[in-house]
Amino acid sequence: MASRRKLKKQISYIAGDLFLARLVEGVNREAIVEAIHNVLALIPRISHTQPGNVKGYYKKLHEDLNKEIQVVSDELNKSAK
Repeated sequence: MASRRKLKKQISYIAGDLFLARLVEGVNREAIVEAIHNVLALIPRISHTQPGNVKGYYKKLHEDLNKEIQVVSDELNKSAK
């Protein structure tokens, strides 16, 4: 598992990339901004791991991150059509 610092940096980079997706013409900017907000809300969760179920906690964190990335991907695919 990556260190917490690396994981926080990766999430920040992903949020930056999602912000750039917001600048694409024809996308629902509100949905992308909401997804960016949700991704950035994951960063504080990294520092407060649930004791006893660390592996499951980080698995859920990755699932939440992937879900938000999928939302933006769907919006970009909708605008490309």
